[in-house]
Amino acid sequence: MTIASSRAEQLRQRFYRAFARAHHELMVRTGGRPSRLTPRLRVLVLTTIGRRSGQTRRATLAYLPYHLGYAVLATNFARDHHPGWYYNLRDHPDAIVTIAGRTNAVHARGLTGDDRTRVLSEARVHNSQWRYYLEHTNREIPLVALEPADDETGRTPP
Repeated sequence: MTIASSRAEQLRQRFYRAFARAHHELMVRTGGRPSRLTPRLRVLVLTTIGRRSGQTRRATLAYLPYHLGYAVLATNFARDHHPGWYYNLRDHPDAIVTIAGRTNAVHARGLTGDDRTRVLSEARVHNSQWRYYLEHTNREIPLVALEPADDETGRTPP
């Protein structure tokens, strides 16, 4: 990689992070509206409980429909570590998803095996940023299913 291409890559990543911060603020303030960044790219607001703080935390994430719920990738802009929301879900898998003003309780679980392979294949085609992140990190990016919470289990959303 040349110095010029390295500098371009740094600027690209800085732009995406700044856009993500601004977009997150818009999504939280508007209750998950707009629900799409582009005609194909859908977004949601995920509300979790902080694993260390116990406080409510929100993240704005792109998603793919997955059965009755959603699939999200813990890309963290291809950094060497998983995003905070992933660790929060790992410790407290019950969460809230807000899309277009509608709020739903969900339960998170990691996707593995054939499900993971199939959804990752869809993700690569669906979102060029996901494809880039998957190709530019040395870690295995977790793929998480956010499925409707089952009232019968007694799980309580945050």
